[in-house]
Amino acid sequence: MNKPLKQSVRDKLESYSLSDAQLQKLESLDVQAAPVHVRRISVFPLAIAAAVVAFLLAFFLTPLLVEQSDVRERIAMEVAMNHIKLKPLEVETSSIEGIRDYFKKLDFIPVNSKLVSQSGLELIGGRYCSLQGITATQLRFRKPDTDSVQTLYQTEYRKDVFRNIPVLEEGNEPVDIYVKGIKVRIWVEKGLLFALTELPDNYNQ
Repeated sequence: MNKPLKQSVRDKLESYSLSDAQLQKLESLDVQAAPVHVRRISVFPLAIAAAVVAFLLAFFLTPLLVEQSDVRERIAMEVAMNHIKLKPLEVETSSIEGIRDYFKKLDFIPVNSKLVSQSGLELIGGRYCSLQGITATQLRFRKPDTDSVQTLYQTEYRKDVFRNIPVLEEGNEPVDIYVKGIKVRIWVEKGLLFALTELPDNYNQ
């Protein structure tokens, strides 16, 4: 159970009190006849300041660091859950031109991905969706001569939302995260964020 803010600060301050050995060491110094209680008071304000600074840093920075570290996991979880519970296609098309003609309400233009093109996947259609609250496309692909369907998310890359995502043009490799038996590959390409599902058992990786 989390302590109230007031109690946490009080506990932190108490941890800065001087031990008897520390006080004796201070008394042995050549300080002109200052009583021990005066020396204790002179040190206490510094302890207060240090405790407050340490507490505020932990209070404000910890949530930010956690958010930056788990954004990939949150993307992967959302993509995997939607892949498991696929909804019907809104448009059936095998070309990126057909996708662009249909998705007119986006704030970006859907593009072909170099990685997806190299994989040999065949586009079969798509639907509107969202990724971390941002409007996106969910494109659907099929591996040639199989019934295995994969989904590819595309949405605009917002650095304030999607932190710490590898950018293909900078020579970075996509990050792979496994969620619920599905591999989700995440990367940035051509100014867009991509998230592609794969079934690990079908690949030699």
